[in-house]
Amino acid sequence: MNKRYFKSDHHTYECQKTEHTCIDSIPLFQSLSAEQKEKIHSLIQHKHYSRGETIYRPGETADSLYVLKSGKIRVYRLSDSGKEQLIRIVTQGEFTGELALFKKGIYEAFTEALTDCSICAIKHADFRELLLQYPMMAVEMLATISNRLGISEQQTAWATTETVRDRLLHFLISLVDSKEIEPIIELKMAKKDLASYLGTTSESLSREFARLEKEGLIEEIAYGKIKLLHFSSY
Repeated sequence: MNKRYFKSDHHTYECQKTEHTCIDSIPLFQSLSAEQKEKIHSLIQHKHYSRGETIYRPGETADSLYVLKSGKIRVYRLSDSGKEQLIRIVTQGEFTGELALFKKGIYEAFTEALTDCSICAIKHADFRELLLQYPMMAVEMLATISNRLGISEQQTAWATTETVRDRLLHFLISLVDSKEIEPIIELKMAKKDLASYLGTTSESLSREFARLEKEGLIEEIAYGKIKLLHFSSY
């Protein structure tokens, strides 16, 4: 499988004191005082990536935590045969590159800008010091990592034990955060990325969407917006 990479030409600059948006908009830092945020602010570098640029790839030295200020990033792996497996989509306020915080090494996945992105980067050595100084931030981070591990285990179980139809249904149900009888959910990723995430092909996923709609279980009311019909009977 041939995959084209864009050479990064992103701009990097030291965070200016007048620009606190990066810290103020990120849940990871919300438990900190203004003085503590100011200290973190001095350690941040802002990086900008254009859509399609690779942020890091397997084999590169892992030296920074990347917190997304704006845009979307996808994190994925490639098998030896070249098959892509989407791990997750990173959205505003979320972070990636965290696993290398706890051991020296290299990145093990690809990250690519799905849109133009603004990223706050903190060197791992600096961030480890912050975690020691501010335990509540460490707790927030561990909660996020724990949640990601749970999702990863669920993803593996779906891929090995369930049909594409069941994987899709379970994924859609996992997005429901209301008690409505017929909730409307919004897909945060393109269908080709969802197919990769669920371990199937775009063609198979499209067939299952059509089948579920024909069975009266879902209704696509707009691009990326799905209504779950008769949800209480699932």
